[in-house]
Amino acid sequence: MTVSMTAGRWATPRAGTVWRARHTAGESTILPDGCMDLIWTGRRVLVAGPDTGPYRYRADSAESMVGLRLPPGMAPNVLGHPAERLRDRRVDLADLWSDTEAQRWCTRLSEADDPAAVLDEIAHTMVWDPPAWLAPATALLAAGVRVEECADRLGMTVRTFHRHSSRFYGYGPKTLQRILRMRAALGDLTVGRDLTAAAYRHGYADQPHMHREFVELTGRGPSAYLRTIDLRSVNQASGQ
Repeated sequence: MTVSMTAGRWATPRAGTVWRARHTAGESTILPDGCMDLIWTGRRVLVAGPDTGPYRYRADSAESMVGLRLPPGMAPNVLGHPAERLRDRRVDLADLWSDTEAQRWCTRLSEADDPAAVLDEIAHTMVWDPPAWLAPATALLAAGVRVEECADRLGMTVRTFHRHSSRFYGYGPKTLQRILRMRAALGDLTVGRDLTAAAYRHGYADQPHMHREFVELTGRGPSAYLRTIDLRSVNQASGQ
């Protein structure tokens, strides 16, 4: 599909959050966060779709990447494709845009002193403006408001809200809410908050409920996941 580009109108200078990663050879795990990413690998632009569970990435050799993480629901405005088509996938930009357009950006990126700025430029090239309901819907879901109440506040039926959510988030609103809750709870746990306290604070029925949610979304329970973070920190500190 060839996408016709038009200048977009963004309210903030940066379309998303820039990240940089150095992958050693082997497998790494990326957790769902409700976002989608534009990733420059040094050779091509990858689009990371919205994940519904842990994504296993395998590098055959050491590699460096630069990425732009777009907030929930924003990537379809950049790509011109519904997010649901990219759910749990990593695709080349050339599979979404024309080869000519994708190659033009790859050339720009390979020549750039700051690839992140070029990724941000891609993200500012929008096909359509984000719908007015998107930001408030994300905020309501992040706050734990029930899906039915969210739809009512947004002036939609629940069915319409689900349809729009699939198009922009890549899945239904409840899935996004579960992912955002897991990430918020994980943030508390990594700074030392007690498991029971974190479960209560983020609206889980109890600690076993939080455990089940973590297993489904991260591949392991919260205690086990925290141990992998601690081990990784020790390994990095010792130069392993």
